[in-house]
Amino acid sequence: MKVSIFSDCHCGFAYGEERGEDSFIALNESIEKSMDSDLILIAGDLFDSRVPRPEIFAKTARILSKAQHIPTNTKLVDLVNKRKEDISPLALRGVPIVSIHGTHERRTKYMVNPIQALEHAGLLIHLHCGTAVFDVNGEKVAVHGMSGVPERYAGDVLSRWNPRPIEGAKNILMIHQSVDPYIYSPLDPPTIKLEDFPDGFDLYILGHIHWTEQKPLKSGTILVAGSTTYTSLHKHEMNAKKSIYKYDGSLLSIPLEKQRNIYWSEFDFSSDIVPMIESKLNSLPNIEPKPIAVFKIKGIVPKEMTMPNFSELENRYSGKAIVKITKKLKAEKLEEQIELINKLREQKLSPEEQGLRILQENLKQVNCGLNVEEMFEMLVNGETENIYNLLIGKKSE
Repeated sequence: MKVSIFSDCHCGFAYGEERGEDSFIALNESIEKSMDSDLILIAGDLFDSRVPRPEIFAKTARILSKAQHIPTNTKLVDLVNKRKEDISPLALRGVPIVSIHGTHERRTKYMVNPIQALEHAGLLIHLHCGTAVFDVNGEKVAVHGMSGVPERYAGDVLSRWNPRPIEGAKNILMIHQSVDPYIYSPLDPPTIKLEDFPDGFDLYILGHIHWTEQKPLKSGTILVAGSTTYTSLHKHEMNAKKSIYKYDGSLLSIPLEKQRNIYWSEFDFSSDIVPMIESKLNSLPNIEPKPIAVFKIKGIVPKEMTMPNFSELENRYSGKAIVKITKKLKAEKLEEQIELINKLREQKLSPEEQGLRILQENLKQVNCGLNVEEMFEMLVNGETENIYNLLIGKKSE
């Protein structure tokens, strides 16, 4: 039996924006590359939101339905903790798709999430703490699935579920969580460790993490399935192309070809930061689809320098690349202002007196010879036009 595996398609990500079709292109390629498989597994976050727009749901459903037109000998032969009447006969036509829901699709207990809606439409089989056993020409595979739950409950949910391998079958355990050491966000720490996985499974599939890895685990192998499209851009995602996987007892990575190239640069802030970024952007190849150019800038902006207009750069090169500039900068001016405000607070001055001192300090830094108290009075009275005229040296009429 050949099983196709992918995860975290995030259909609908950036919908209506320049990258709005990327998730659908990736899903379509993933399904097309799975046409020679007997079974398709999706390890959560097929959608990017809990309640996708009808247009997003329809596009996703249309792509998934392609799997139903490929003849196979795959048969569903048993279920554990899953009602047979919940599964439409339509979901067993062609190449069956088994999916768990992820964190982006999770809704409260009595509300239908989009993966359940796809199951109701006959496009897939949804698992949560349940097992589906399939047969292909006498070879059995048991898919055990635990959908995404809040991290603080995940360890208890896995422990209570306590899945057991099915004798005489290839056993695949699929979950969508952070699992130590694979942590999606340190703000939401995991309650599952690798050693908490039950023994006896041939393959453990981990969704939720957007980069990929595979290594031995207990009696089998763990596959961190990664994602099929770029959402938030992380450096460790740049090291390998987005892929799907084929499993027939061993794993084979199948790269997705219709992906945007990612170019990653990191700079310390300096006076020539704009020319440095321009040089990188000018060196990019003219290709379709447009690449994504990511720039990470850190450092301190000297008080005598004006912050560059990075938005103008992003717009100017928008015909060549999707430019993302993220800044982790501190301004010397800002640090001085914070120090000044702290001193003023300690002096317990009135708000008006604090404002006057701050204005006085700012005008001193730009060597302004205007009367500070007169200007402050104008500010209090809302005479902004007169202040502007004073600053540019224009006489009042």
